Amino acid sequence: MVPLRALANPLRIRIVSLVTGAAMSATEVADELGIAHASASYHLRQLVAAGFLRRVDDHVDNPGRGQPQRRYTYDPASTARLDSSGDSRQLLLEATLTDLRRRQAAMSRQRHSADAEVWLPQETWEQVVSLVDDAIRLAHDKAGPPRAEGSVHVSLTAFLYELT
Repeated sequence: MVPLRALANPLRIRIVSLVTGAAMSATEVADELGIAHASASYHLRQLVAAGFLRRVDDHVDNPGRGQPQRRYTYDPASTARLDSSGDSRQLLLEATLTDLRRRQAAMSRQRHSADAEVWLPQETWEQVVSLVDDAIRLAHDKAGPPRAEGSVHVSLTAFLYELT
């Protein structure tokens, strides 16, 4: 079981999002997020231990001394192993809301926004869930490294709940 609690930190949410598009080293993560290398390294190790990230072999030539940099990427299989107990879910929601405030402040153009609390036929609800799953998978599959030529820095957040 992957502990959802490990994501209950807005910085870790940003790191997971960042390494979804490209495997990155602690140095690259630190540079991109404007944090200390030690902090990036610590959070990467915590995310690996929790099962959200995996280390990937780096076959890039290392002209300097020492070992090649460790690179990390998001493990999409982690979502199927999430422990989403009540306390963990609440902590993740709070961290996500904090990060959404940061993203909102950085927004340059809003493309779409939606909110609905409605009653749907079960079949329609399942179709909505499937479409959102497809959109999320597409965004993750096509995500590239930061600032890649022709890319757009975007934010995609989706919460789909069944209410009591």
